[in-house]
Amino acid sequence: MKKNIFLIAGIALTAMLSGCADENLDNTVKNPVKSGEEIMFGSKLSGDADVIESNPGTRTVYGDRTTTGVPVYWEDDGSDEIAIFCNQASQPASHLVHYKITPDETDHATAASVAKVNPSEAGLQWGDLDTEHRFYAFYPASAVKGSAEEDQTGKITANIPVTQQVQEWRTVEKGANGAIDGKKTYFGLPNMDYAYMYAYNAVTPSQVADGQFIDLQFHNLVTVLDITVQGPSSGTATITNINVDAIDGTTPILTGDFTCNIRNASTGEAVATCEPVGDFNEERGRISIPCYDKKNGQFIQLGPDELLNVKAYIIPQDLENTVKQRTLRVTVSLLNGAPCRKTLQTADVTPHKINRVILPPLTIGGTNYWMSSLDPDIYVSELSIPGSKFSVLTSENKAANIYQNASIAQQFTDGVRAFILQTATIGTNSNPGITGGGGAGNEFTYDGFYVVSENKENKVMPLSQAISDIASYLQTCEDEGKNNEFAFVMLTYTTGDYYLGSWTHSGVDPEQFWIEKLRDEVNSIAGDAANRIYTGEITPETTIDDVKGKIILKANYNSQNMISNYGSATAPIMFTYWGSAYGPKIYNGSYYQDIYGGMPMDWGKPMWYENSDAKLRWYYQEVTSVGTGQEATREEKETFIKNLFTKSVDLYHNDTSHKTWFMNDLGGYYSDNADINGRGTGIQALAIDMNQMGVDELQNREENAGLGIIFMNFADKQALSGAEYKSDWLIQTLIDNNFKFALRKKGSSTTPSSKYNATYSNGGNAVGWDK
Repeated sequence: MKKNIFLIAGIALTAMLSGCADENLDNTVKNPVKSGEEIMFGSKLSGDADVIESNPGTRTVYGDRTTTGVPVYWEDDGSDEIAIFCNQASQPASHLVHYKITPDETDHATAASVAKVNPSEAGLQWGDLDTEHRFYAFYPASAVKGSAEEDQTGKITANIPVTQQVQEWRTVEKGANGAIDGKKTYFGLPNMDYAYMYAYNAVTPSQVADGQFIDLQFHNLVTVLDITVQGPSSGTATITNINVDAIDGTTPILTGDFTCNIRNASTGEAVATCEPVGDFNEERGRISIPCYDKKNGQFIQLGPDELLNVKAYIIPQDLENTVKQRTLRVTVSLLNGAPCRKTLQTADVTPHKINRVILPPLTIGGTNYWMSSLDPDIYVSELSIPGSKFSVLTSENKAANIYQNASIAQQFTDGVRAFILQTATIGTNSNPGITGGGGAGNEFTYDGFYVVSENKENKVMPLSQAISDIASYLQTCEDEGKNNEFAFVMLTYTTGDYYLGSWTHSGVDPEQFWIEKLRDEVNSIAGDAANRIYTGEITPETTIDDVKGKIILKANYNSQNMISNYGSATAPIMFTYWGSAYGPKIYNGSYYQDIYGGMPMDWGKPMWYENSDAKLRWYYQEVTSVGTGQEATREEKETFIKNLFTKSVDLYHNDTSHKTWFMNDLGGYYSDNADINGRGTGIQALAIDMNQMGVDELQNREENAGLGIIFMNFADKQALSGAEYKSDWLIQTLIDNNFKFALRKKGSSTTPSSKYNATYSNGGNAVGWDK
């Protein structure tokens, strides 16, 4: 029966290992091994460094880099395990055994012993003495799930993930042993369980003397980028994420499933030919390395003459026994400012080897046009978009409750792409008549549709002006050559001027009036192309490329009555029923959207949710007032937030039609105990709690998925505003999330940029960043 070797998906951090090559055995061995005897193994690793890097809790360790490479050593606590398969062995029946490596006390590159992990179980035993025995060894043993041999090759299936988490951050001070170039260095230590390595040897038992070890020469299976980031020339840079992108070919592959055929080449050395397999429609051309230290809850900060070092692991793409080299681009994401990018020269990224990349000193400042760093064929529903809660409720706009300190222009510059505008139909009553009496004196004149600062008295600007301003920000993006940016605007209902507390203008329902005027106003605004309203229908197939440079509009309706007179006319707006902060409940006390995966979201015309056949779903939580007797308690709001984070992962796996838009509101205010611990107003106190909780949840999650639109208080990165509430961290965490997993897309379309020499020996000619 044919068996298969499978390696678990993981983070690959490997270097070439080597052992002693087999010597030609004398054909007249006097005391050969016997059939049924256990086979003995030995291994030696190559390397010329004198100092060993310690990495407790992981398997295998890296020595200090030299001009020739990075040496590898067996872990000194004997925790390294390898799996060895030999189909010709007589025992055990699986032909697969795990062995533990104990390094020599003085030379950690040499195995003092290779012993069975389970001493009471049978090891590999010699079979027919005249039959060539072919040994395939794999590291780490924990990854091996089965075994196979076909046409004298060993075949494995493995996985390289998009997100390659650092397991631990280790700081080496300036001038200390192991510091790169003597500078203070932050090392991102990887999970060595995913250091895929292989070895091969073939011998005939009759040619092996009794007591002789079978040596195994290990080789690196994957391609490695050893990336060193230099701090800025002045000031401090906070690094949040490092990405590696393949920017050549129509289907660039760096991550995901791949197979490797391992065999003995004519030179006598083991070789492996690797080939990507699986779903090629997923985003597989990117690697993401988060730079968040979970132990102290901080991003890595670099000053002048300070370095950060991480490693990225890549599928070695071989074709017909010929290694295929690729053009790669490294992007360093910064907390405040534009990311820094450098394109590596194709010929200098060698597969199956460690490739040293030394990047230029970081450049601080600029605008983060993060959407333009994404593949335009990614579905919009896959994205994670930072948004501002009540975007114009600022002191400048005379808001009674301050939710934002920065203008929408500043919010946009700081990476925010989703906005909530409170709106009202404003008018005048020329002859109000007797208060509360109604009658003939009620003469109402509609003056326009306005963005307001909480109430009708504080008109900020006409809706048309607000949309025009946002359109101008998108025009600026295009002027800068950043063409994939788009904006999302949610329009909410606020009571209009015709509603004066104790009476309503004769024959007019205020909510009906608002939604009908919204329809007419949006159609008027959309009639001017300069306003950039997206007018094509939003569907599950809508991509960044479809909506780039445009503004997507969304509105809620609050009741069935509100939409009863809407009519047959349409407008380029997405509509959903709001009902409550987490949607309506159904007969058994469960929330409708938890049962049905969100609320129906209709395009063009609102439909009562129970009768809707919408193609899209809107899965939301929008708790604003938090406290006793409010929309939710603090614990309930946190539960709702975390539930949507979890649902995003569940639906990423199960909603193959990518039809769900998430909306998760981390903003709002505490209605009671607002000044607890001296944290200021209820809005500020909630921002501190919810933003930090959001960062922690998203940085610590094991699986990534699109988060949809995340609204927050103080949505900017300014020192005296958003940075005080960790809004800057939350915004950047959301932006980085778009680069941490395989976003689904229609296809691939990327363009190579300028070249860069990344050879190991000289560290590259990093003279500047890509423009």
